Amino acid sequence: MRQPSRLSLSRGSGLFDALIGLAILAFGLLAITRFQGRLVAQTTEVQSRQAASQLAGELLSTVLVDVSNAACYTLPQAGACANASAITRTSDWADRVAAALPGTVTTEATLTAASGRFQVLVTWTGKGSGDTHTLDLTTDVRP
Repeated sequence: MRQPSRLSLSRGSGLFDALIGLAILAFGLLAITRFQGRLVAQTTEVQSRQAASQLAGELLSTVLVDVSNAACYTLPQAGACANASAITRTSDWADRVAAALPGTVTTEATLTAASGRFQVLVTWTGKGSGDTHTLDLTTDVRP
């Protein structure tokens, strides 16, 4: 009987090596794609937190400038308010918050008259994760 030559035994091993290399490359590319997807989702969450923080800070700054009408900037509106422009600014602010944040957005602004504490709560649902996020800012608005 004739023994197979060395050349015929090694035939096809290069193709097998190439297939293994392609499989490793495919898993690596899949991992990179998954990592990039997570990175984009986290970036979106950070942008939402930043927008909520800026908008809540804007309302607090408005109240600090107009301390005499601080009760007019509450949401939902509590008590009587004689300043129509303050009520309009507050409702416009709430509309901008709802437009800037993803998901279900709720805004609440309360004034504790005894302590002069003004609190802004903004709650929204995350775009990618579906988690509920809450931002709570408080300031002192005593004249």
